[in-house]
Formats: sequence, C-alpha cells, structure tokens
Amino acid sequence: MPSGFPSINRRVLTVVLIVALPILVLGARYVVETGHTRVRDAEIARLGQVADHIASSADAYVFRRIVDAAVIARVPEIRRAAADGTRQPFDTKTTEALDQQWQKDRKVPPALAGIVSNAAARFLSDVVKQDQLYREILVADRHGRLVAASQVTTDYYQADEGWFTQALDDGRRGRITVSDVRRDESADVYAFDISVPVADPESNELVGIMKIVASSQEMLQGIGGLQLGSTGQVMLIRQDGSIVYSRQAMTPGARFFGADILKERLTASDNDPQARISFRSRSSDGTDRVVAVARSRLHESFPNLSWLVAVSMGESELLEPFRPMVWSLMIVIGLTGMAVLAVALWASMRLARPAFDPSLDMHLVEHPKPPRIEEG
Repeated sequence: MPSGFPSINRRVLTVVLIVALPILVLGARYVVETGHTRVRDAEIARLGQVADHIASSADAYVFRRIVDAAVIARVPEIRRAAADGTRQPFDTKTTEALDQQWQKDRKVPPALAGIVSNAAARFLSDVVKQDQLYREILVADRHGRLVAASQVTTDYYQADEGWFTQALDDGRRGRITVSDVRRDESADVYAFDISVPVADPESNELVGIMKIVASSQEMLQGIGGLQLGSTGQVMLIRQDGSIVYSRQAMTPGARFFGADILKERLTASDNDPQARISFRSRSSDGTDRVVAVARSRLHESFPNLSWLVAVSMGESELLEPFRPMVWSLMIVIGLTGMAVLAVALWASMRLARPAFDPSLDMHLVEHPKPPRIEEG
C-alpha cells in the first residue's frame, strides 16, 4: 500500500500542458489585442465627438455674429449715413489730407466731427456699450471714407484696407467677409472682423461697408475651459498647421506638433471631407499622443477660414481603461494554471492507484482435494 501524497506524473503533466498552453496563449493574445483595439477605438471616437462638438459650437458662434452684423447693417441710421456720404463728391487730395491730419493728431479733425457724434455713431456706440463682445464698429461709404464709428479709429480713409476691398467685391452688391482670429495685444483679447455691405434705404444699392471687430472670447471658452483628464489638450488650428488658439501658453507663430501627419491625412481625405481624421504623434515634450481632428464648416462659406479642432491625449492615459482588463486576464491565466495542475494531479493519482485493492474484504473458498488414484 503506497504511503504519502502521490507525486505528479510528468508524462501526464506534459500532455495536459501541451493541450492547455496553446489554447491559453492564443486566448490571452486574442483578449489582449481585441481589448486594446476596442478600448483605443472607443477612446478615439470619444475624442472625435468632443472635437466635432467644439467645431460645431465655433461655427454656430461665428454665424450668429454674422447674422447680428447683417441686422445692424440694415438699421435706418446706418443706411442713411452711408448713403449721404456716398452722395458727397469724392476728391482724392482732400481725402488724403484729412486722413493724414487724422493720423497725425490722433483725433477727429473738426471738419469730420460728425463721424463720432451723428445718429449712426451714437447708435453704434450704444451697441458696443451694451454688448462687450463688440470691440469696435465703423461704417465707410462706397468711396472708403469713414461716415460713422463707435469710437475714434486709427485712420479716416478705409479704401486701402483689405476688409473694405474684399467686402466691396465687384462694387454692385458687395459680400460678407470674415477675417481669421487674431490676438489684440493692447486689449489682451482674441478678435475677428466681420464686414457687411450697407445698402441704400431707397434704391437698395450698395452705398458702403460696415466693419465689426468682434471678440472671440465666448467662442474660445469651449477650448480653454475644456478639461480632458490630466494630459488632454484642445487646439484651434489651421490646415497649414499654425495654431489659432490653445489654452497652453504658446509663442507667436507656433505650429501644431502633428502638423506633418495632419497634412498627409488631410490630403488623403480630400475625396471624403466628412471622414474622421485620427492619428498618433509625438509632442514636443516627447509624449506619445493620440489625436482626433474635426473640420470646421466655415470654409464652405469663407475659404480663408480653414479651421480645424484638434483634441489630443497622452496615449498612456488614453489606454488607462485597458489596464483593469489586463489584470483580469492575469487572474484568468493564474486560475487556468492552477486548474491545469489540478487536472494533472488528479490524473496522476488515478494512474498511481493499483488495479487490485487488498483493502477489500474478500474470503477465499477452499475446495476439497480430488481423490488420489492408486497405480496398478
């Protein structure tokens, strides 16, 4: 009768491991790869949704301001001021002289005092006071001469300004134009210009251009105020990779860290503008980041506004939800290993048990000897 705990049969253990290990390894690999891919795709989709939301909010903000500007441009006082100015004969020398005097003295010449005191100017001044998002509003007649302003401007003649020539278009109907966001260092704000044609109140012909300098503070709050974990970043960038706005401190002319890869992805998605753009790139501090990009719809109406919203996060933080799955997999592997050893031990015990068990109470039956046969 064997004594002590039976040892594991090596042959049995080898057979069990040959059967179990490939299944265990393949299963673990499948779980890790599938889990990694699903978690990464889910997190990238989440970043893409955030980027889409911010891009839509920025578009809605700009379009709201455009509508507001178009409404202001139709106020009777504004239209009359532009029409009256356009009817005045245009003299190049007189206009240039007044413009030089304006810029030299940094104040309105007496001959032009009505520009900041007429009915249109008073209305514009009230608008700026009531809504702090409007930094400045001015109106120029069809010749580019200033006819009304919410405050004293830097110059009088506006026909040589880009916003005026672009909005004047072909001189018939004019068109609405929107400038890119720029930083006003003196006011410490980000702002953009909206230029709107002004029509004659009677003939409805183009008689001037109104420009509104609007703060983009509200639009950029969705970028500056959004917090995505500890490594999340949101940037408003252009298609050339230059940064329009970022919550992080940046130097003038700074570029997006993934500008080169972004350019390749944009080129590849030219045939499908609605395609989601996502990629992996390394930031300037050496951190691997996953980036999701959403396009602004403003470029469809204003080609100069090629804005993109880029939402990025450190790859290690992005895959943080996957770590519990890895620990669960390790536990499963450990339990599977214990199960394999248990099966091998059980099989070894079965094989070590003798075919005949002497402990069974069995009695032998004695049979009588056969009779002895005598010879002869």
